[in-house]
Amino acid sequence: MSLDSIRLEGVTTHNLKSVDVSFPKGKLVVAAGVSGSGKSSLVIDTLFEHSKTLYLGALSSKSLDMGDGDYQFDRIAGTQPPVALRQRDGGYSNPRSTVGTLTGLDGLYRLLFGAGSRPVCPACLGPTGPGLFCDDCGCFAEPHSAKHFSPNRKEGKCLQCDGIGELVGFSLEKIIPDRSKTLTEIWDGADPGTFAVPNVRKAFEAMAADIGLDLALPFEKLSPEQTERVLHGSDTIYTLKIRKVTNDFRFEGILGFLERAYRNASSAARKNAFTNYLGREVCPACNGGRLRPESLRATVAGHTFHDFQGDELSRSITRLRDGLATGDVPAQVRELASAIVKQSANIEDVGLGHLQLQRPVTTLSGGELQRLLLAQHLASDLTGVMYVLDEPTAGLHEADTGKILTSLRRLRDLGNTVIVIEHDESVIRAADWIVELGPGAGSRGGEVVFEGRYADLLASGDSPTATAMASDGPSRTRTDLAGVPWAEVRAITRNNVVDQSARFPLGALTCVSGVSGAGKSSLVADLHAAVSRTIAQRATGGAAESNDVQGVEALDDVIYVEQRPIGRSSRSTLVTYIGVSDHIRDAFAGSADAVERGLGRGEFSPNVAGGRCESCKGLGLAEIEMTLFKSEFIVCPECEGRRFQEHVLEVRLGGKNIHDVLSMTVEDALEWFDAKSSPKVVQALGVLSEFGLGYLQLGCSTTTLSGGEAQRLNLAGELLKQRRNRTLFIFDEPTRGLHTADIRHLLALFERLISTGNTIVVIEHNVKVIAIADWVIDLGPGAGREGGRVVHSGTPEDLADNPASVTGRFVRRLRDDPAATPVPDLARSPRSRTAPDLGVIGELLPRAVTVVAGTARQSERNGPTPYGLVIGSLTVVSDELALIGFLVRSGSTSWNAIADTGRFCVNILGEDQHDVSDAFSQGRPDSRFDALSWTPSANGCPRLSGAVGTIDCSLKSTYRIGDHEFVLATVVSVDMETGTDSRPLLRAERGDSALDDYGWRRFAREAEAR
Repeated sequence: MSLDSIRLEGVTTHNLKSVDVSFPKGKLVVAAGVSGSGKSSLVIDTLFEHSKTLYLGALSSKSLDMGDGDYQFDRIAGTQPPVALRQRDGGYSNPRSTVGTLTGLDGLYRLLFGAGSRPVCPACLGPTGPGLFCDDCGCFAEPHSAKHFSPNRKEGKCLQCDGIGELVGFSLEKIIPDRSKTLTEIWDGADPGTFAVPNVRKAFEAMAADIGLDLALPFEKLSPEQTERVLHGSDTIYTLKIRKVTNDFRFEGILGFLERAYRNASSAARKNAFTNYLGREVCPACNGGRLRPESLRATVAGHTFHDFQGDELSRSITRLRDGLATGDVPAQVRELASAIVKQSANIEDVGLGHLQLQRPVTTLSGGELQRLLLAQHLASDLTGVMYVLDEPTAGLHEADTGKILTSLRRLRDLGNTVIVIEHDESVIRAADWIVELGPGAGSRGGEVVFEGRYADLLASGDSPTATAMASDGPSRTRTDLAGVPWAEVRAITRNNVVDQSARFPLGALTCVSGVSGAGKSSLVADLHAAVSRTIAQRATGGAAESNDVQGVEALDDVIYVEQRPIGRSSRSTLVTYIGVSDHIRDAFAGSADAVERGLGRGEFSPNVAGGRCESCKGLGLAEIEMTLFKSEFIVCPECEGRRFQEHVLEVRLGGKNIHDVLSMTVEDALEWFDAKSSPKVVQALGVLSEFGLGYLQLGCSTTTLSGGEAQRLNLAGELLKQRRNRTLFIFDEPTRGLHTADIRHLLALFERLISTGNTIVVIEHNVKVIAIADWVIDLGPGAGREGGRVVHSGTPEDLADNPASVTGRFVRRLRDDPAATPVPDLARSPRSRTAPDLGVIGELLPRAVTVVAGTARQSERNGPTPYGLVIGSLTVVSDELALIGFLVRSGSTSWNAIADTGRFCVNILGEDQHDVSDAFSQGRPDSRFDALSWTPSANGCPRLSGAVGTIDCSLKSTYRIGDHEFVLATVVSVDMETGTDSRPLLRAERGDSALDDYGWRRFAREAEAR
């Protein structure tokens, strides 16, 4: 076998059907396919897990024989050291873990402040003079070191909050959220391991009997003295017999018990039992800064440690650069600042420049965490590694996807193999190699339907991915908004969203869009809270409307379906997750066979002793314990994977036993249960079928589901909780993790919900879904501080024409500007005049004076208007992909007019065109072409007379960098002047006067020939 590829043979993990496949090393490889087709089973569960086992080191003979994971294959060869960056990654639940600690930036900032800040007086917090002496109070300050800026060290941490930045305490609102409940109901509903433990309850009941407290009394009806006793207890000792043991007990109160138990908890797991009852508030001593007062007053570049912690990374970079640009700065401080800027830039490159260093890791989405880890690896410069990423563009706006692609290419260009599981078309298009699994999902997939390059994928007749990419995208019947009622929530304020309004039609589909970090989740969370509060007030006889909430009288309920992982318990199955397992057990327990044998519903549960196989405890799998590694599971030899004992399996219902029913697919079970008149089961299975999950088996473990399957199951589970009309359903990125071909199932369900009188609001990034919504609320224009504003509220058609909306730019291209969409064939097709080799141009462009020129859209009064601007930072980004890039100032009138059309022409000025250069550098945007002669280039943009070369381009994407935008463009054609008298005008500040005649003629001929 060739050593330049990773080869897998005979892979049968999960639904894979003896798959043989190769992944070329040192390439960007995309694993594509519909949701549930086997991508994760192949790439993560098999290739990564096996590679990880090989590189763990000295394995025992037993683990070599059995393997170290739930994967099956005949042969894997050519593996590399693996690194997996997954959406659902564990190990990040520590409340002290922040973006700063995870990335290492906190450590760099501590070193920076330890070396570059002057201590303040520990007594009066005033400045110190020479020798660190305070003239005002006569105190000496201790010299700074990194430990003075660590919230985990006694020298630096705030003593009141112990360096956490918050004070944590038990909240009565969380312990007893519903005060109309009786005391008995409160104890019955308490979390296990809290005040519901038998000795506390018995002591409470004894105290209640002693003082004559009625346990059937609602908490809100208690007198102040009774409330004090319930919360804080009494000093009376009661002799009680609990579990055959007699002891003296004192009821210390709900709060008293919780505080003592939490304080004395011996493990993190024990403390986690109290999490639901804890409330948090900002520490008043450090105001959330986590450090001592004297550490918080120290400054570098005019800013405190807390300033850098609380500011967005992109802004912190600017602050640090500007603050240290002038003045006498020690070399050590400058080196540390340079390292901070480099690491922060890596994070900004993956679309996370809006994050703050102090933000807890636990609040990051799975996609944000994965990209943060990706940024770390970009800084590590590892080579020869196999990187595996699970949908790195999930949760990203179209404008941010290009940043991820650039990062993935950087990893690849370091000499690594990068394997990406992805649905995003732009990532698939940019891949060096594509492996598609399919053709369907579950038992209908598990096969390799395509291996090869993107150009070959488009020509493949068997590829669902190619078919989906060639189509116009998902479709739906738009709602006629004429005469529909509207709802509006005003004064929305949360995080970076301040005093905004959201107006949306009822009985329709509204998309909330915007770049990553623009404030979509914040706006929707506040909208949900406001509508919920208003509906609740109306139900209790309060005001049905308020000044801030209008039009919700047509809504009876609101349901927010958030992005969250489903349970991953080995005992969690499809039927237990959707809540129909009890109905199935009841049906079997009521059969004649079961009644005759005296079997109840418990015997038909794999989780209850009596009917289950006791050898495997009803799992169907037997565990083989490893000494050094995680346990291995094989099919149980006792029950042969059927989970139940033989006398239970003999019970038949409609000719099938319990194992047969759990082995049925959703679609088969729908027909079977319908015949048995089980309406609740049919309803639940019908929803799963509508989500495109009809191929799954009823008894399949949720641990085997793909990300896309788990996402749809989560949505289905939420919808099954309450099925009613006049409900506002809010979905958080429902298409995330779904193949384009799977989105149609989701849209069909949306249509049915709308047709029955419901309203749908979705947070969405998928441009094809946004383009077919009834209404769009777009936030921006940027992320973090640059976002948080509603820049558009209207139809998708109006959004496409909104110049202030980044999302609108992509909707516009999708609608009517195909020339602005990158042409896929340019990336992989043979070289031609429309896909030039730019290698020879790369040497010239940064030196030559160039004018980017385009024609604004035609107006009825003035006709087409030419615009242009001088660009001095033009460079070739990729010769292979025919990409060039340059910087423009944000807000440039000329550039905005050009970008609106999506196409432009780069003019390389001739050496005698100084006046032209001056006109475009200094003249008014609308008069720069007044005295100039120009003709249309191949793509209709201005080609200036006298220019020695032109490059026709289509706009690919833009990226915000400080107060500039970096423009990435696809080259369509190159036209160079080869005359002997034609030479380029070069930038004087570079110290270059002109190319010699021979050099320019050779350059022009080579560029023209290519």
